[in-house]
Amino acid sequence: MKKLILPILAGSLILASCGDTSKVDDLISKASAATQPTLSPTDEALASEAESLAAEYWSQAEKVTVTTAEPLSLEGIDVTNGDIDVDLTKLSGNLCYAQVFELLNNPEEYLGKRVRAKGTFAYTTDESTGGEYFAVFIADASACCAQGIEFVLTGQHTYPADYPEIGADITVEGIFNRYEENGWQYCQLKDATLQTS
Repeated sequence: MKKLILPILAGSLILASCGDTSKVDDLISKASAATQPTLSPTDEALASEAESLAAEYWSQAEKVTVTTAEPLSLEGIDVTNGDIDVDLTKLSGNLCYAQVFELLNNPEEYLGKRVRAKGTFAYTTDESTGGEYFAVFIADASACCAQGIEFVLTGQHTYPADYPEIGADITVEGIFNRYEENGWQYCQLKDATLQTS
């Protein structure tokens, strides 16, 4: 088949350069017909039905209107609780997740405030420095996404003796703080207390 197509294309170029393209058009249509498979009447009926269903689908798809949701606003939501400035344990899953996002993206507004959070315990180490990091991970309502807030307990503690198992439900309360390490800014709850649920 390749042997047939190459002379046809070469002839097409020669004929096209003369200005009259009718012979080229004829050669191209014959070459296309030669490379197209022939369909049985059943296959043609199925292809026709498929085209009809596709046309119907796309005509309906064009009628769908897309609306965007209003951005989630935390204005007017009271997150205080006695001496707690931001009590994440009072909020529903999505609002809690949004508030954590707000804390981590606008930390200067929360520095020095007492924060309480409930979630799952996480632990990691930095192999290059040997530093240990502890966090409470807070999931959204569908539990598909989670954000963590690092915490540092008040007093002297060693891992694993003074900490729960990884993944355990915990409540952490501490002072919201920001610090720099290796040129990066991080947020944490310092002077924190830990309760297991």
